[in-house]
Parts: sequence; C-alpha cells; structure tokens
Amino acid sequence: AVVSTQSTGEAQREVAEMIKDKIIIGHDVAHDFAALGFSHPRHLLRDTSKYKPFRELSKGNTPSLKNLVKHYLKAEVQSGAHDSIEDARGALQLYRQHRPAWERSLKMQKKRAKADSQVGQVAEKVDGLDN
Repeated sequence: AVVSTQSTGEAQREVAEMIKDKIIIGHDVAHDFAALGFSHPRHLLRDTSKYKPFRELSKGNTPSLKNLVKHYLKAEVQSGAHDSIEDARGALQLYRQHRPAWERSLKMQKKRAKADSQVGQVAEKVDGLDN
C-alpha cells in the first residue's frame, strides 16, 4: 500500500491549482467544495443542481441527479452502491447535452447584470445632480 505524507493543506493547494481557471461540471458541487475547504468562481461552475431548466423538473427544488439522468438521458444511475465516477459521468453527459442553451443563458445573465449595473450607475449620477 502507498502511504501519502502530503498534508491536507498541500492537497488543497494542489487541487486548487489543478482547477484554477477551469470550468467545473458536477452535481451539487457546493458540498464537494465545502469538503475541500475552498470555493471556485461561480462563473466557472456548471452545476446540474442549479441549472434553471433542470430545477423546473423538480418544481424549483434541487433535482436529484438520479432523476435528471433518468429524465434527460433515459439512463439509470445510483441504482446500487454509490459510485462517484458514475455520478460525474451523468453530470457531464447532462451538461454536454444542454451546453449550447446553458452557455447562452449564462451570456444573457452576464449581459443583464452588466446592463443593470449601468442603469444603477446612471441612477447614481442623476441622484448626484439632484443634490
């Protein structure tokens, strides 16, 4: 058996460096990042538990990966013992199937946020003129 002498901090730094500036795809990844003890920029996350069209399947609640894979991919996951690799593949397949619409929705969100910011800046300037 191989014994690692790497500290938790070293492992965290190594993982953080590996995923730096990378898009991370998964399901309910907040739990994974909490376990790792760090976060990842929201604009680089593709979380199948947060994607609005997927949430509509569960009436706005967090959808289970099992139900998403069954509904959209017509496949079964999590039918036996928990398999992290199977879960990762399911999340990746869901993302790939919906990537064009998903990425378009992110671009639209970014444009709306920029427009909202500009409106706020104009409103602040107008308020400043009134004073």
